[in-house]
Amino acid sequence: MAHALTRKDAVRLSRILQELLDRSEATGCVTCDHSGYVLAQQGVSRDDTQLISALGAGVFSASRELARLLGEDTFSSVFHQGEHKSIYICAVNTDVLLVVIFSNEGSVGLVKLYAGPAAESMRKVFDDVREREKEILIPEHTFVLNESSDVFAKE
Repeated sequence: MAHALTRKDAVRLSRILQELLDRSEATGCVTCDHSGYVLAQQGVSRDDTQLISALGAGVFSASRELARLLGEDTFSSVFHQGEHKSIYICAVNTDVLLVVIFSNEGSVGLVKLYAGPAAESMRKVFDDVREREKEILIPEHTFVLNESSDVFAKE
């Protein structure tokens, strides 16, 4: 069962992501469901967004399994540091992930500091979506974009 995100929900998510980018000095961020389906993005090219979210969801899923093997309920975040770019992935809720991309000129501490409040704000958006009870039958996704034709267009 899936819940429909409206254009208004997508705009709310995009604003939260833009505020996260502005505050954390990150270069891009994506909100996706646990299977990698993109729900909102800012600062990432549309071509890269699908692949980043799918691979990020896979990495996070693997970390959840590692947590289970180590006797933990879950790991709440994953951090990968590269020579030039880094990525931070955290759970918004059990169904949604926040993926933040930033250069190594930025600070992982700053990203973590602002990713928490951004995830909390997004959690409220997804709670509102569930409250509306606009359920649709697309079993492979928890949330889907209703009216997705121009959600990723520049405003």
